Amino acid sequence: MKMLINGRKVDASDGRVISVCNPATGEKLDTIPMATREDMDQAMNVSRVGLKKWKEIPLKDKEKIFDRFIVLLEEHKKEIVGIHALESGFSVRTCLFQYQGVPGLFRGYLEAAKRLDGTILVPGTEQGHDGKTQKDLQMVLHQPIGTVLCIVPFNAPLMLFAYKVASALAVGNSVIVKPPTTNPLGIIKMAELLWEAGVPGDALQVITGSGEIVGDYMVNDPRINAVSLTGSTEVGVSIAQSMAKRLAPCALELGGNDPYIVMEDCNVEKAAKEGVRWRMNAAGQVCISPKRFIVQNTVKDRFIKAALEVVSGIEMGYDVDMHKEVERFLNSDFNNLPPGSMKMNSLISEKAAIEVEEKIKHTIKQGAKLLYGGQRRGSFIEPTLLVDVTKEMDIARDMEIFGPVAPVIGFDTVEEAIEIANSSRYGLSGCVMTKDWKLGMRIAQEVESGGMVVNGVGMYRNMMQPFGGMKMSGMGKEGFVALEELVETKVIVLKEFLA
Repeated sequence: MKMLINGRKVDASDGRVISVCNPATGEKLDTIPMATREDMDQAMNVSRVGLKKWKEIPLKDKEKIFDRFIVLLEEHKKEIVGIHALESGFSVRTCLFQYQGVPGLFRGYLEAAKRLDGTILVPGTEQGHDGKTQKDLQMVLHQPIGTVLCIVPFNAPLMLFAYKVASALAVGNSVIVKPPTTNPLGIIKMAELLWEAGVPGDALQVITGSGEIVGDYMVNDPRINAVSLTGSTEVGVSIAQSMAKRLAPCALELGGNDPYIVMEDCNVEKAAKEGVRWRMNAAGQVCISPKRFIVQNTVKDRFIKAALEVVSGIEMGYDVDMHKEVERFLNSDFNNLPPGSMKMNSLISEKAAIEVEEKIKHTIKQGAKLLYGGQRRGSFIEPTLLVDVTKEMDIARDMEIFGPVAPVIGFDTVEEAIEIANSSRYGLSGCVMTKDWKLGMRIAQEVESGGMVVNGVGMYRNMMQPFGGMKMSGMGKEGFVALEELVETKVIVLKEFLA
């Protein structure tokens, strides 16, 4: 596939390409251009022209464009879901989950933009610098921030493309998308459909290539007015440092090591089954999945027994024919395909699987016991259950494992559970399982994370929520209530206008 620059589908100026492969089989699916600085400069230059065009289109007409896009999206559903499943190695359930969220995000952000109204300050409520404000019209308005660089990760690219692009476009910004190198094809197709629906080709562009080259160059360019990233903490810190040099905003959704706290009074078996199933969903490649199972020692053995039953019952998807899976489930609702209803998919690459394998071995070397799984076959990792994990180990603190690994950490008191949960540098999400709602509320307030769920899995993201983390899990928020992060607030005063 090609890059999308200035309304045209183009190759890199020097012709270099990157292969896109199915991580489960190694099959080459397509190639994408490896953008040069010349390509990026062109995109950033014309984006200023696109910004002027796009912000002058009334919201009612933007709404028509978004509506046309949603119609086109449905017409191309099989193509998008099919190619995304192949390029990502994801189960069809995961691809449907992402795809089915896209229309709601575009509609929702457009509706939120309609409500991003300015305000008129009440005349004469304060003295002002000259003591004469009672006849002044003071207006607070919102204006587009400019060109927004949207850096989309591999693990939920269709949905996160929608979160970032729909929000930025809805309030009048121009957008340049940097898709993941591993699985960019579904995103490029959706961007093409947005062009077809009426978004100007210089107001929405797609630049492909390695993050080290493309991301670094564009983030450090003043023609980029804001950055929205979902990615690693290390990359997020680097972007924040670059943007701070010119006081430009960035929204960063970064790593996580989410605690799943299990109190002795809950339904332990149910807690184990629900938490571990969700941990294994998408082969563990989810930012807000339970990553540390912090279980009260009085019920830890029961929890482990139930967790072992879950992981040992998961089938590996080595032999899944993804083409047949797409045909079979294409018109299904992902809600009717709960975690565990499909075979375990591969990780995004063999490199990612090797990294997970190494972290499992590291944890065992620190003293943990491998109770089940842990073996790698190409880009696949078996569902893994680690026990005898102590709160001093890296996996219990700052080592995020982006794969199907469930470590169990014991505790005695509520205070110790909170201490373990807060010992990580991360603070994205989490949950606590208890029949005592008052206790659950206390723990939810004391755990340092952007979100907590009481008696449910922390993988709870509603489009209306201000979604984002604390500490090293990021800064800024996504969600319909967070549009003000993508606009400039401006005050205009008409002196003596009300005379």
